[in-house]
Amino acid sequence: MKNVVLLALILVLALVATLSTTAINALGEADRHTPGFPQSVEGFQLPTSPPVNLSDVENAILELSKSSALSRGDAEKLKDFSNLSFQEAVERIDNPELRDSLLNLAGKGALSPEDVEAFLNYLNSLKTSGALSPVDELLALRALEALASATQNPYTSEIVLRTLSALKGLEVAQSNPLPALKSPQQFSAEIPAPGLPSLHLPFVALPAIPQLRLSLPPIPLTTLIIIAICGSVALAALLGRKYARPIFKRLKIHRIGGAPAMHIGDSVLEAYWRSVHIVSTISGMQKADSETHREFLAKVCERLDPRVAEVFKDITLAYEVYRYGFRAEAGQRILSGFRRLLEHAMVSA
Repeated sequence: MKNVVLLALILVLALVATLSTTAINALGEADRHTPGFPQSVEGFQLPTSPPVNLSDVENAILELSKSSALSRGDAEKLKDFSNLSFQEAVERIDNPELRDSLLNLAGKGALSPEDVEAFLNYLNSLKTSGALSPVDELLALRALEALASATQNPYTSEIVLRTLSALKGLEVAQSNPLPALKSPQQFSAEIPAPGLPSLHLPFVALPAIPQLRLSLPPIPLTTLIIIAICGSVALAALLGRKYARPIFKRLKIHRIGGAPAMHIGDSVLEAYWRSVHIVSTISGMQKADSETHREFLAKVCERLDPRVAEVFKDITLAYEVYRYGFRAEAGQRILSGFRRLLEHAMVSA
């Protein structure tokens, strides 16, 4: 029984360890949103982006300069950013290829949506290849915005949004967070100004933290069955002493009372020895061969119910009188005492 209990405990501990490891690994996947925050973007409409203009970019550049996030040379190039003309912005760009592309774009006159999108894609290719510095990107976008404003192009505000995104990238590159600078996620390049046609411009934004959830793997049915069996065995073993032992005692006493004759030769003597067997079963103390009847009586009465002890004491005294005094009335006391002992023993066991 001890081995079965040990095996059950080992299986339960192994299961607990497995589930604990899974929970620890999934801890980083806990929901990061406050209660009531929508977990799915389906049906969730972004708020209308606030009006933005070059003054927002200008203020952000000033904050970067004050926080020493910009070098003195870069700060000088971006000085008076919102008032730069197309020609001034182009002259401050270090990349000669980018300067030529802007001059060619200016030679076309009015800008079409395809022209704007093609130039922004060109900026992305330069940025991917590492040939475009953050400052040159800002100046190129300022020059593009100046061209768009001069030709009354409807995509001016979207170019400014792209400029804010580039400025945020410069802030991150300098590893100097700026509280006053709004995150690019606060501005949507996909939302055009009211009444203007939509132009899907490339938009550079910081990667968002994915929504992860805590989830435990499903437990196989066979594992649940094994756990239930082991748990039942362990529970039965732990509670067996409290509940099973009295039941076994009653069954054993019942068998003693209904057992066939012991062939001792005298029904009175047989009734006495069956009484000894019953009290031994109840108390868990066996009569030694070297013990006298009085010694066994004194020893076993400490473990017996008072009513059972009183009946067995009367049986023992009557046994001595019957065996050594040869009195028949003592035999009747033993027989009646045995029947009473059997009744009390079934109740007290």
